[in-house]
Amino acid sequence: MGGELALTVGERYPVGERRYTLTPRLAEAVARARSVLIEVATHREVITYGELSEAIGGVVLARHMGPLLHMLGHDCAERGEPSLPALVINQAKGEVGTDDDAWAPPERGACWDRWSRG
Repeated sequence: MGGELALTVGERYPVGERRYTLTPRLAEAVARARSVLIEVATHREVITYGELSEAIGGVVLARHMGPLLHMLGHDCAERGEPSLPALVINQAKGEVGTDDDAWAPPERGACWDRWSRG
């Protein structure tokens, strides 16, 4: 279900105010995260940053998830899909870790609607 990304390794993508290059290592982490988050969406659940880090084998630590989640968001947009990063929440806050989190609940619902099994 995860597999290949719609993004191109070596290309630069916006991450906040900066642009990051999608390296092969980051692309692999994004693909793993995509698979994990689609599975999370099938159960209409959310996952914490720490749980996602663990689920992708610790290749990206929880506190360094920003670039990975931005890349995944770009990948979802390229596919015309809802934004899977909306499923990743800060355990203490109970919501995504972005300064403005208003985008997340509708995207989360769209993810659940698209991928849930019931």
